[in-house]
Amino acid sequence: MALSVPTKDPFSNLPNELKVLVLQHLSAEDLCHVALCNRSWREATNDDALWRPLCREKRWEKFDAVVDLCKEPPFIPSSPQHGGDGGVGDSVTFAFDSVVTGSNWPGLVNTCRWKEIYMKARHLEGNWKNNRYHEVSFEFGSAGYSGSMYESSEPELTVCSLAGEGNSLVGGFSNDTLHIWDTTCGTRRHIIKVGISKGKKALKMKNGIIAAGCMDGEIRTYCAQTGEQLQVMSGHRLEVFRLFFDGDTIVSIAGESNMDREVCVDSDIRVWNAIEGSSRFVFESTSDDVKLVYVDYLDKTVAGAYSDRKIRLWDTQSGVCKQTIVSDANDMISCHLGDGIVISANWGHVMEIWNVESGECIRHFDVPGVDFEDYDRDDKSCSIEFNCEFLLATSDSSNVRLFRLDGKFIGDIKKAYPSEYYYLCIRCVLGNKFIASDEVAGGLMYLWSIDNLDGLQMIKRLRECMYDDQAPVDYSAAWMNETKLAFVYYFGLYDNKVPKIVVHHYW
Repeated sequence: MALSVPTKDPFSNLPNELKVLVLQHLSAEDLCHVALCNRSWREATNDDALWRPLCREKRWEKFDAVVDLCKEPPFIPSSPQHGGDGGVGDSVTFAFDSVVTGSNWPGLVNTCRWKEIYMKARHLEGNWKNNRYHEVSFEFGSAGYSGSMYESSEPELTVCSLAGEGNSLVGGFSNDTLHIWDTTCGTRRHIIKVGISKGKKALKMKNGIIAAGCMDGEIRTYCAQTGEQLQVMSGHRLEVFRLFFDGDTIVSIAGESNMDREVCVDSDIRVWNAIEGSSRFVFESTSDDVKLVYVDYLDKTVAGAYSDRKIRLWDTQSGVCKQTIVSDANDMISCHLGDGIVISANWGHVMEIWNVESGECIRHFDVPGVDFEDYDRDDKSCSIEFNCEFLLATSDSSNVRLFRLDGKFIGDIKKAYPSEYYYLCIRCVLGNKFIASDEVAGGLMYLWSIDNLDGLQMIKRLRECMYDDQAPVDYSAAWMNETKLAFVYYFGLYDNKVPKIVVHHYW
């Protein structure tokens, strides 16, 4: 008697909710293997309820909001080029035909949104980690150079700051000009004459609008495409050396900058309507003796750290001071906003984490911390960076240490690379990556990754030694977003180079 062969897959008869309950325990790799079994299983694994938690686990939900990878166009070089250090250029580009749409795979259900985001984010992160990118560079300021030496009587042209968005990159130059480029081809769109601030954080771009803090205390906005001046905002008495810009709100701080250490003299924090160019609020110090030390801005909240050991939190929409936090540690150097928290960092080793709503101190720990051994107590932390998950503490001796918010020490550069001697200054931090330049070794510049398990890892040396005593100080402008980075390369130590801006496209 012949055996009967079932014609239907029993799994396909299960309710979708039950399928999700079963499949949610699988990894991304396992889900992909299951999807290869048959059409029914492919459709069962093609569910946002399965893929969004996997994206959240990898911290890839930002690719739905901050950068929409489902719509982000890939960079296509004008001529074939190798993909950075990772091999041929084709490996940089995502295999778009692997995403099922009605047009390219008739009869199959379209790939769900969060699976598409996972696939593309995995490819993008692999490009960063494995140094796969396309490169575009554009020269500037070659006049006055003889080989690698600058011999003109005119001041050397240097880049003070960089900012970008989409295919636009803007640079603030030492000769009081703004330059706007198209990063896809290196074409310079516009040169704007304006007394741009020398502060490295005084230039921002959002929603196609450039916001520039200026030497005369004003803030000017421009259209990134046309170069047209949009608004001029006046009120500060000193150079505007720090800006925050989220597309509709500008928060500005003015003062005097001493190298990379910011010294505030004008202790007013000003909030502006970026579209109308009007002043919304001025958050003032409580007295002339109380000076502003540091400012952070996140989700319409401003945090100001002051010399009286207080952190004041304001709502930029209502102007209300919603919390005043008093730290019991002296010499506060910075404050940092996170998800419902504000962090106070003090000169030396003390870190405190406060609940924004209640003002309660919910955590207190030392840097380097209880998990760290063989360190010099006198090698104090002098600057802190925060990426909403990890704390990066740079010490007096330029050692960068990595911590979780529970105070656990994860690693530092000197332990990760004991045979190397890095004297780093962090230039920009984004997610799990940061760019830092060496303060003594001819301006070497590096791209680093941050990992919860492996600590700090150097991905790539972006820039070699440069032939100038001021290389670590004046030539350190850098910028990056989720899909690209840009830095300035003036000239090599042993070869002649024309000053240029280099852009790496990872998507």
